[in-house]
Amino acid sequence: MWPSLGLASLGTVLKEAGEEVRIFDSSFDGSLERVKRALKDFQPDLLGIYTLSDFYPSAKELVRFGKVLGARTVLGAAHPTVLPEQTLKEIPDLDFIIRGEGEKAILELLRAVQGEMAYSEVRGLGYRGDGGVVLNSVSEAGLDLDSLPVPNRELLENFHKYLRSRAINLHISRGCPFNCSFCQPTLRLMFGKRLRWRSAGLVKEELGMLNKRYGVREFFFHDDIFTVNKRWLGELVEELNKAGLVNGFRYVVNSRVDTFDDEVGRLLKEMGVYYVLFGLESGSQGVLDKLEKGTTVEQAYQAFELCKKFGFRTHSYIILAGLGETRESLLETEKMIKELKPNTVHISICTPLPGTNLEQEARAQGLINVDAYVDMDYYLRRTSKGGLPLALSGLSYEEVLEVRERILRGRRWMVFWDNLVQMVRGLVWERSLGEVAFKLRFYGKMRHYFG
Repeated sequence: MWPSLGLASLGTVLKEAGEEVRIFDSSFDGSLERVKRALKDFQPDLLGIYTLSDFYPSAKELVRFGKVLGARTVLGAAHPTVLPEQTLKEIPDLDFIIRGEGEKAILELLRAVQGEMAYSEVRGLGYRGDGGVVLNSVSEAGLDLDSLPVPNRELLENFHKYLRSRAINLHISRGCPFNCSFCQPTLRLMFGKRLRWRSAGLVKEELGMLNKRYGVREFFFHDDIFTVNKRWLGELVEELNKAGLVNGFRYVVNSRVDTFDDEVGRLLKEMGVYYVLFGLESGSQGVLDKLEKGTTVEQAYQAFELCKKFGFRTHSYIILAGLGETRESLLETEKMIKELKPNTVHISICTPLPGTNLEQEARAQGLINVDAYVDMDYYLRRTSKGGLPLALSGLSYEEVLEVRERILRGRRWMVFWDNLVQMVRGLVWERSLGEVAFKLRFYGKMRHYFG
């Protein structure tokens, strides 16, 4: 439902450097064939591919296709960042990988390709040298987000399709200070140890520009956690009020239950936030501790009580079948969802993504039960092996799927009614039948995990 702003940001810095840029997006396709045809017509000199672990087989296919076209090839994003040497060894046709943030590195790589600087000077670059794979160091400081241009979303070939939702996403921070085992150290490797924000004034300018250009009044701050820095949040609310970007506007944010208090709730309400998304993960304190979440079940109840007080819609991300999960802990999660009554829920199956602390701990315990990258999609209905990604003693895949279905089934009519009300409100809000059609298609495609 949301376009890749990382790709848009890379495309924008390349465009501003005078390069001819195309971004191909297969999100709405059933295969890679249309993208291949487009690449053949475009004949790029450099083909860059954004890849997570579950996209990796498709990335390998596109690398091979790019080489047939005569292009240099480079992979970026999480998978090559956490497995750089392995990625280069597994794909003989691949020329480069970039670890971490790519906006500065991609410009330097172009200079190196053109002979204007040495490959060894490009921060974060991985390539093959005379003695084998070479991995240049990554800058620990991280990029100054205020120095980056606003992503040109129109470089995204399907932006007009995403725009039918009548909502636009933004990224205004990078990094995460928390240690959830299913995410870290991937986020630190991608964005460094320091959490950085774009200044409130520049965020206000981007919102104003997007509203003026596209007539959109609903925005989703796609950042991992929006509510960590109260001082910055207060500055943003002040800037939005001054610019007239509060009344008549709606905002959606990701939060975390231990960063959500009365002051944060008040600021979000003043800002025009109407929908708050939380990674609750589990209703079992034991499972939360095993996942190194750093939050408590009690904090989840407190955060949802505050949301009720301020009138926010709520969403909960849930992870089933993590380390330490049992039949009893599954019932605790089911009980929590029944009592908290979030408006919407995503329920994923715990998957040990490569390079994460979760994967390392599970491997040490002999619990890894997935070896195919296509099984790294944690919203799958079922893995190719038909077993849980973590081989948990005394817990079957069928039992976990039954709990997931029971949670969703118990909420189905409430969710149907809630979404119907929201669509009607959205129709009144935007007067756009296109938005309703887009969301109906989206919910239809995602019904296997969206409750």
